[in-house]
Amino acid sequence: MQLIQFISVLLLGGVKFFLAIPLAVQYDFSFWETFIFSCIGGVMGVIVFAKFRKVVLKIYYRFYPLDYNAKKKKSFRKIIAVKAARKYGLFGIAFLTPIFFSIPIGTFIALHFFPNKKKTLPILFASVLGWSFLLTLIWI
Repeated sequence: MQLIQFISVLLLGGVKFFLAIPLAVQYDFSFWETFIFSCIGGVMGVIVFAKFRKVVLKIYYRFYPLDYNAKKKKSFRKIIAVKAARKYGLFGIAFLTPIFFSIPIGTFIALHFFPNKKKTLPILFASVLGWSFLLTLIWI
């Protein structure tokens, strides 16, 4: 039973990072179990979505092709992402990714604006580690 709980925290940490820590707390994980499994899940999510970013976008654009003549729809997250990228750069996007954007969306945004993976991914990893430590302190 506990293996399923660990895997569920890992998977949720890779997609909706903000929800992984309360789930671990609900499962009565210790501080270090919560911190480690949420970190591993978040870092794995960043790696997976960075690795398969082009494949995912190719599939997405097959179903939702770009229409350059259509009026651009501005969502709140899109506005925040552009402002963060322009004003605070990669660090701003990395700071907002685990909590506000979610791991997949934040990874896509970061790699869109800053395509150098050797620079971008370690900063996203550091953001996941920092948020994981802070949120684990808050929740436990």
